[in-house]
Amino acid sequence: MTALQLQREGFRQAMSWLHTWAGLVLGWLLFAIFLTGTLSFFKNEFNLWMQPEMHGLPAPGADVAQKSLDALVRQAPHVTQWIMHLPDERDPAVNLLWRDQANGRFETLRMNPQTGEPVDARKTMGGEFFYRFHFELRTAQKGRWALQGRWVVGVATMLMFVALVTGVVTHRRIFKDFFTFHPAKGGQRAWMDAHNVTGVLVLPFYLMITFSGLMIFHTLYLPAGIATAYKTERGVDSNAYFADLQGEKADSRVRRGASDKLAPLPPMALAPILAQASARWDGGRIGSVQARRDAQGRAVVEVARHDGDRLQYRPPRLLFDATTGQWLDHADATGPAATTYGVLYGLHMARFAGPGLRWALFGFGLLGSLMIATGMVLWSVKRSAKSQTQASRKGAAASAGTAPQPPFGERLVAAINIATLAGLPLACGVYLASNRLIPLHVEGRADMELAWFFSAWGLTLLWALGCAVVRPSRTGWSVPLGAAGLVWALLPVVNALTTHTHLGVTLPAGEWVWASMDLAFLATGLLLGWLSWRLRPGRAPKGKPAAAKAQRKTPAAALPAASDVSVSTSGA
Repeated sequence: MTALQLQREGFRQAMSWLHTWAGLVLGWLLFAIFLTGTLSFFKNEFNLWMQPEMHGLPAPGADVAQKSLDALVRQAPHVTQWIMHLPDERDPAVNLLWRDQANGRFETLRMNPQTGEPVDARKTMGGEFFYRFHFELRTAQKGRWALQGRWVVGVATMLMFVALVTGVVTHRRIFKDFFTFHPAKGGQRAWMDAHNVTGVLVLPFYLMITFSGLMIFHTLYLPAGIATAYKTERGVDSNAYFADLQGEKADSRVRRGASDKLAPLPPMALAPILAQASARWDGGRIGSVQARRDAQGRAVVEVARHDGDRLQYRPPRLLFDATTGQWLDHADATGPAATTYGVLYGLHMARFAGPGLRWALFGFGLLGSLMIATGMVLWSVKRSAKSQTQASRKGAAASAGTAPQPPFGERLVAAINIATLAGLPLACGVYLASNRLIPLHVEGRADMELAWFFSAWGLTLLWALGCAVVRPSRTGWSVPLGAAGLVWALLPVVNALTTHTHLGVTLPAGEWVWASMDLAFLATGLLLGWLSWRLRPGRAPKGKPAAAKAQRKTPAAALPAASDVSVSTSGA
């Protein structure tokens, strides 16, 4: 072997080490981040399903904004700032955030688009929980914990990006192996094939989603450049940086300070303002309207175009005088750097995507979750086989044909694999079920839903520790997967027993936003139930005799049999 070949092999081995440990150190967290991020593609639909009181709202009229504003002023006459998101095909309600002189924090209202009156909907975080957990590990708290969560997610995302790049370098035949799948062989070969298939199939999506996720919070991870470029005599002018990034003038931003020092907003007519905005955008959709006071204390109305009208995130905005309705200025990020950032942000959020593309991105996200899951199981497979070989050579087996007990560390990894890969789907299903089972007017209802989620996840961890660490058994995988399948499959039934938004109503009416949720829940339950059945204790794995023999030697605690789940990975 030449020196150049040795150098190449040494580099590849180094990349292999980096790929393995970059994926392992925070692999379980990455799975949770990726899965909840995938669910966030349908955040609005989860919000609707978890607030069935939104069902049956009438179509909005031309004066929906004015009616909602009038209703808000009747409720809070001293309002100092409000942000109104108009209804669209994914959300039939008017969503209003507002604050007044007496309350410096934003309050939330969901309003009837015809009458402008508030809708009495149940308290829940809805799909917002998946969205917040995805990028800041947030439960029901804000502030410091959310900031720390963003740092943790940022480190995990960076490690995933490193694992993706090093994975391409490490696997010399990655594209060739992609077309060579051996599900019947079992063991390492089947898991490696599954990992390669899920890793290569939509590799550009993984690279885009991880890199754009890092770019979104670049101000948190890389503040030095901003501090250098926007340094003033009084310190770093971060407001000017964000104004440039969003394509607006620094003096047009909302005035900082306590809300009780701001004067209430004057009465305003929104119809002529919205008509001007629509004309300037050649009939483009209006996504949101907000009223506030700028840096000079002048009341202004900002009209933003709908997020779905273009790929670049942060849509163009128009500023109007709140009293006279006169057009003042426009704001849009058009510079090369700001546009690049906006496009990356838009690709990550995918708010531009229609139903078909959103389902495609959802499928890509599931493949990413499978890629991480197969990588974690593959690590257990390799270590278990290696430990078993070493122990057999030393005569560690108590008798012929008895598999040696894996080391404690490997059993602990296997337990966390079970708790994460099987426990998180169970916890998500329990979270959705709690939305229907918890009484509507219980104090702290949204927090109780989160308590159900984390309790289900915690119980799965205890179960996994008992099965994988104390007494290894294939039951460790089959029971939580079976429980998850049962919960998800029963969600449409529980929905039918507790609300009027069930399939018997939504399917005949052609309300696919509602019906598709129940159908997706049922399909998820069937898939998880099938996996549980395939992994049931005592089931003999299929495949060639050599593969079956190798499978019998594999410790049951470490992993599910590769041949048992090969159909699901190949189908993905």
